Amino acid sequence: MSVNLSKNGAALTAAYKEVVDVKSDTNWALFTYEGNTNDIRLAEKGDGGLEEMVEELSSGKVMYAFCCVKDPNSCLCKYVLINWTGEGVKDSRKGQCANHVISMGNFLRVRCPCDHQCTGRG
Repeated sequence: MSVNLSKNGAALTAAYKEVVDVKSDTNWALFTYEGNTNDIRLAEKGDGGLEEMVEELSSGKVMYAFCCVKDPNSCLCKYVLINWTGEGVKDSRKGQCANHVISMGNFLRVRCPCDHQCTGRG
C-alpha cells in the first residue's frame, strides 16, 4: 500500500519549507506514521542539528528525518534524508514501509533517495 502524504500535507510542507528556508533556525524535521496507517505526520522539528534530532528517533517506529547539514568546507547546506527503522518494528511493518522512502524523497525533493551506488547522481 502506498504512503499517504496528503492527509497532513500542509504540516509536512510547512516543516519542509522551514528546514530549507535560510532565514529559519529549523534545521531538521522528523516524520513518522500515524499509528499503523500509511498516513505520514510531522513527529518533531528542531534547530539543534543532528545531535538533537537523533534523540527523537524511536526504537519502535519507522521514521524519516530531513536535515540540513552544513558542509564544513563550503558552508553550504546539504540536505539529507534519513530512513530510520527502529529495532522494535515488526518485520511485517518493515515490509509495508520499505518502498515509502522513494515517495518521501520525492516529496522532500531529495535528488537521489538511494544508496551510494546510485547511477542517478550527477
